[in-house]
Amino acid sequence: MITVEQVKSLVERHLEGTTHFLVDVAVRPGGKVVVEVDNDKAITIDELVRLNKAVREDLGEEADDYEFQFSSPGMGRPFKVERQFRKHTGRIVEVLFNDGRKMNGQLADYNGDSIGIRIQHPSKVKGRLPKLDEEVTTFPVADIKATQAIIKFN
Repeated sequence: MITVEQVKSLVERHLEGTTHFLVDVAVRPGGKVVVEVDNDKAITIDELVRLNKAVREDLGEEADDYEFQFSSPGMGRPFKVERQFRKHTGRIVEVLFNDGRKMNGQLADYNGDSIGIRIQHPSKVKGRLPKLDEEVTTFPVADIKATQAIIKFN
């Protein structure tokens, strides 16, 4: 039986010396293994295919009983690892708090225990861009349920 730890170890070994990083591994019922890999810039489909083949080769015949899905995390998905926070520093994010509140703002920093956000306030005049606070407001990570990048199309 293939385990999450086993797949993580193999993927991380193949990512050593690259700019890619592992975001998540899940072994789902029905024999589906889902691996999310990202890069500080971008990751190509060819790179994901090569990684998929390398991991399957390492697992040998055991991999034949599983369906592997390698992808990059979607833009509208919550951040899972510190490197995703660093990658999106300076971008507008949505923060969902444990109490249900939501807040948009510019991600200023992340240190593992807290995140710094320049809070975004909607404009009162239609057509004007929202304003960002000058100062950074810090929130403990323990109070946050999810943080994700905001996708904006003009």
